[in-house]
Amino acid sequence: MALAPRTRRKYGAASEEFSDFRRLRHLEQLWPAPVEHIQQFVVELHWRGLTPGTIKGKLAALSFYAKANGIRDFSGDFRIRKMLEGWSRERGLRQDDRTPISPALLGQLCNLWGLLCRDRFEEVLIRAAALLAFFGAMRISELVASGKRDISKKALQMDDVIAEEGQVRIRLRRSKTDQHGQGRMIILGQCSIMKICPVKALREFINFRGSDSGYFFQHDNGTPLTKYQFWKITDMALERTGFRNMRFGTHSFRIGAASTAAALGYEADGIKRLGRWSSKCYKTYIRQLPNA
Repeated sequence: MALAPRTRRKYGAASEEFSDFRRLRHLEQLWPAPVEHIQQFVVELHWRGLTPGTIKGKLAALSFYAKANGIRDFSGDFRIRKMLEGWSRERGLRQDDRTPISPALLGQLCNLWGLLCRDRFEEVLIRAAALLAFFGAMRISELVASGKRDISKKALQMDDVIAEEGQVRIRLRRSKTDQHGQGRMIILGQCSIMKICPVKALREFINFRGSDSGYFFQHDNGTPLTKYQFWKITDMALERTGFRNMRFGTHSFRIGAASTAAALGYEADGIKRLGRWSSKCYKTYIRQLPNA
């Protein structure tokens, strides 16, 4: 069964994400994948804020893997279809209600990553990625690899980061609103609260990482930090802050950046520049910050 290169990469990343999910949940890597495993995976994706359409795309990857290997496919099970149908109807009745991450909440997360990460390298890696996501108002796809085998180089590369005295310059190669790849430059200055200062965090990570080419955010073995890995450890930290009943997702950093700017009195043009918005859609990102 032939697939376009882009589709093959997406399917590969989704299959790896399912494998990582089962490993972290201590589920056996059984094939055919039991319906119960797929149900748990789908619920996890839903709580991370993924749309039913995005979840269906990941299920299509599992279906393709099963069929390509002559294995029975349970991804289209009646129970899973009904879950997705229900979420689709629910989504049509409500607006995006993901909770923004605030500077105060960022400070709490910075205190917790050291307790959750396996070593100092991982702690510095996750902290730098999170602070850049917030202060750069970045989409997660612009920041980290979609999966372990992602070779598209769409996410941040080492060559895109220039650390200077008192600031860090980030070259954004391509984004959702820049499909032609003209690129944008993001300049981050120092924060007065050193615990959440992005310049300090990024310079510290570079000292750990070294200057080898490749994805900027990578583990000490050279493999890229993936979207799933980044959010899994962040979600674990959020649970410990007492905010687990709120709906956080990877986009909560970008939402938090816009909401914080509005709370600080930024004018519309300033908020639009921050998030690289060209229309009034920036208003949908401005929400009440959680009390942390």
